Amino acid sequence: MAIWGDDRVRRAGRLGLAVAVGLVGAWLGALLLGRAEVPMGPFRVEVAAGFGTGETDIGLPPFGRVIADTHWAPLRISATLEDVGVERLTDVVERVGVDGLADQVQEDAVDQVRRLAVRLLEVSTIGALALGLLVFRSRWKEVLIAGVTAVLVVGSVELLAWQTYRPAAFTEPTYTGSLGTAAKLIGPVRQATDRIEDFRAGLATLIDGATRAYTSIQTQPIVGNDVVRVLHISDIHASPLGMDFARDIAESFDVDFVIDTGDTTSFGTPVENLIATKIPGFGRPYLFVRGSHDPIGLQAEIARLPNATVLDGTVEEVDGITVYGLGHPLFTPARGDEVDADAFASASRAAGEVVKSDVQALERPPDIVAVHDDRMGEAVAGLVPLVISGHFHETSARVVNGTLFLRIGTTGGSGAGVFRGLDTPFSAQVLYFSGGPERDLLAYDVIEQMPDTGSLTVTRHVISQDFGQLVLTPSPSVSLVPPLTVTTSPAPTATPGG
Repeated sequence: MAIWGDDRVRRAGRLGLAVAVGLVGAWLGALLLGRAEVPMGPFRVEVAAGFGTGETDIGLPPFGRVIADTHWAPLRISATLEDVGVERLTDVVERVGVDGLADQVQEDAVDQVRRLAVRLLEVSTIGALALGLLVFRSRWKEVLIAGVTAVLVVGSVELLAWQTYRPAAFTEPTYTGSLGTAAKLIGPVRQATDRIEDFRAGLATLIDGATRAYTSIQTQPIVGNDVVRVLHISDIHASPLGMDFARDIAESFDVDFVIDTGDTTSFGTPVENLIATKIPGFGRPYLFVRGSHDPIGLQAEIARLPNATVLDGTVEEVDGITVYGLGHPLFTPARGDEVDADAFASASRAAGEVVKSDVQALERPPDIVAVHDDRMGEAVAGLVPLVISGHFHETSARVVNGTLFLRIGTTGGSGAGVFRGLDTPFSAQVLYFSGGPERDLLAYDVIEQMPDTGSLTVTRHVISQDFGQLVLTPSPSVSLVPPLTVTTSPAPTATPGG
């Protein structure tokens, strides 16, 4: 009986080893041979598939890559543009337009994807058989098991990828590359529907962006004329590099206006007010909300600029978007002294009662409440659709009572600590609002750039996909935060994180 048991264990071990060899061989075959250069319209594209995360990766050198989480299967699909005849591309666009070019590429792409699936199955099986022969030599049964394992596993992975593929994922892509072409290549804001039309529309958008990038055709807006684009920045901390980064985004993404939620300086010294001289260079309306590191003198300097408006318990309408803002109640310059974190948080929340009172006095809720510290906006959760803020030097999003709270990290990167290192990315958001009388937030892009390498990442978030339908549900009788009595004088002299 013991011998029979040992024999079963040996057979199971040989079977397991054969399966493992098949899997490793399939991976090696896909890695070494799972790519090919194919024509797609006037482009030549290297397509590849291999085991990895369920992403589709489209490379457009030298401009960057557009990546989307498109399927559940552990299969990474990539397509990298290898060659484009600019004259040929221009000729095709002139003859049939971008839509006609998209039709050609779509037809070729569908055909090449089928060929890629067959090729992946073939090379994975070859890899498994080759490794099986190397390991097992003349033990043909184990070699056959390795080959069958590759066929079954790769075939199942391809089937799962086909069944779960979501073209609509390209409405929420991640872009890596140069800032100058990010707005062209990441595409327009659209409502996702998970229908096959999303593939067609997304393909047309990508081709349109590539065509404009490669042929220097006059840049078109990345969204329709009725969509309002708003740049949200915060925590510049007197960094000229951060201001230049923000201005580059404003130009590249063709934003309609800018909202700065404060901490534009750090130490509150008069010389830092010089950072305000860069605001006219944006060439578009600039709304400013005072942060905890910003002195009243800076606010006064900004208020005198021709394109700037200070929001301090006031409302401004720009391009149909109403924005309410309130400056932070404390002035805590970063001079190294510790701050009472509890008192700081309490002061921020206490200011929320002012925000709530001002909002409730308006004829209609503002489209945006802009504050430096989002604890100032907690009291209007359920009353307004959107609260934007900074202060914490981290990017995040959350929903409270149907109100979306968006934080952005520091647009100034290392800010005042720039001489200690360049390891903090510049961060900003571009918000996209719909046209018509109701200005709904459709999507937003999070843009980050490392100051030392210049590497850029743009990640799109579509509201309907990330958060569903947001319905304001105000608290029936009390605010989120109970009334607080806080003494704010004398003020602390530093603020944590801000």
